[in-house]
Amino acid sequence: MKKHHFKKILIFLIVFLSIAGFAFGQVKNPGTFVKATLNAPDTLDPHFMVASATMEFSLNVYDSLLSHDPNDPTVLAPSLSTQVPSIENGLIKVASSGATSISFPIRSNVKFHSGHTLSAQDVAYTFKRGILQGGEVAVIKMLTLNLIGANSFSDLAKEIGYDAAFKKLDDSITVSGNVVTFHLVKPFVPFLELMADNGSSASIFSKAWCIEQGDWPGTKETGQAFMSMKMEDDKLFKKMNGTGPYKFVTWEPGQRLVFEAFKEHWKGAPKLDRVIVRLITDPQTGILMLKNGDVDFVAVSVSDIVQLQGVSGITLKTNIPSAWMMKINFVMDIAPQSPYIGDGKLGPNGIPPNFFSDINLRKAFAYAFDYDAFIKDAMQGYAQKPYGPVLIGFPTANKNNPQYFYDLGKAKEYFQKAWNGEVWRNGFKITLVYSAGSKQRQVALEILKDNVESLNPKFKIELASLPWAGYLGAIGQRTIPLTLLGMLPDVFDPYFTLFEHMHSAGGYAARGGYVDYAKANFDALVETVGSEYDPKKRQEASYRLQQLDYEFVPAILHYQVTEHVAYRDWLKGYVPRMQPTNVDYSILYK
Repeated sequence: MKKHHFKKILIFLIVFLSIAGFAFGQVKNPGTFVKATLNAPDTLDPHFMVASATMEFSLNVYDSLLSHDPNDPTVLAPSLSTQVPSIENGLIKVASSGATSISFPIRSNVKFHSGHTLSAQDVAYTFKRGILQGGEVAVIKMLTLNLIGANSFSDLAKEIGYDAAFKKLDDSITVSGNVVTFHLVKPFVPFLELMADNGSSASIFSKAWCIEQGDWPGTKETGQAFMSMKMEDDKLFKKMNGTGPYKFVTWEPGQRLVFEAFKEHWKGAPKLDRVIVRLITDPQTGILMLKNGDVDFVAVSVSDIVQLQGVSGITLKTNIPSAWMMKINFVMDIAPQSPYIGDGKLGPNGIPPNFFSDINLRKAFAYAFDYDAFIKDAMQGYAQKPYGPVLIGFPTANKNNPQYFYDLGKAKEYFQKAWNGEVWRNGFKITLVYSAGSKQRQVALEILKDNVESLNPKFKIELASLPWAGYLGAIGQRTIPLTLLGMLPDVFDPYFTLFEHMHSAGGYAARGGYVDYAKANFDALVETVGSEYDPKKRQEASYRLQQLDYEFVPAILHYQVTEHVAYRDWLKGYVPRMQPTNVDYSILYK
């Protein structure tokens, strides 16, 4: 009996362990998080990351001075700074002139991935570098304006001379012991929020490591050689080195990026040892890999949600609130060498580079877009039509702001006015471009094409696609006549989108060709939103800007999205951010 009983127990244990082993074996790549994405990096330098999706890499490799309380995202918390500056603790000082100094005591014994130790000098160097080299991200542009009072360092150097401009930059960020102080020319309401982006753009670099890579040495004598840096000349284009929870290992273009856990992270080692970001060219590849367990996480377009509903082993989250507005941006001074404008003349074979400089033409296109059909068909209802350039749900978003709507009668009226009637009489031919794999961008342009062409047989629109990296490159070169790119603020404040969309230094003005107009009509109001603590005055300036955006029509504001993600059930810890598809690797485990 005892032998028989022992045999039963043995058989039970074998069966149990076999079942358990099978269950545990379902977790592929234990210790490794694998994500599939269509968004190949444009660069690995946080100061030049135009695409918000790419900022996922920087927020995991770098840290910022501040962060947010994990239990209350509205409350700021220390990070590389040991304190959150305030007037009460003496770290914020405001002069009678309005000039404001904000100081950050820097945390001791923090290591960079390279082995260098963090110091206040690293913090000062980081932001001086971004300003001097002309960093493209909104944080650097905002700091440039508020620290040196100019849209760019090169603009200031042209105005007052290089030596004087460098002194102004050098004096704007100072170091005393372990404390770094920013000297703002006037109050800047969103400043602390900008410093709390978890490493997305306000990343802190190692000065010594940057110099080792051949980057700016940090001196006045060497600065001119690094001014207005082009992305292709950037020494950090394919390199990263931060204090964050993951360290960069490799970028294999078109294939993958690899990151490893930084065991010496000042908050403690993350739970997963390795992260692999697989670069794919179409969403179906990502969905198949997720179903097979070869990747753990994918972003899901609305058209693909049905493929993942009810699939065993996969968690699907839909309709996640997202701070993301998409725009169809008019380029008012297209590069003459653009392959998308035909012969470069208004007529049956092309358009002139300044085609969209005519406001009647921009209004015609805005009325020719069917907003409701796009949201219903392309987004399956998972989107909202924006009120204006301030995101719905953000402070000062004006739901009563005038908006464009689908009206082919009005579109025809404005087409007939455009270019003194020449557009209607002569017609035009243009190629509009979307990023390959983006069904939403493709459908948006198909809607424009069908509706515009229906008004006049002389209107000809062709569609083309480019890979994501090539698409971003073409946007930077201003060769694409209409760009489909949005705004994804990390800061819950109206200033961010108003600055990025309307200010002459914000990025879209330069890429869209309306810098001079913005300087004359938008800049002062945007700066009021940035510097005014009185909520009523901020709202008045914001409302006026939203009205001016409607009148000027720099873009078709076609939708504000909710997002959708899917991941394997074995993946734990995922928490949506303001951009839910940008993942914080450090909180994940399997």
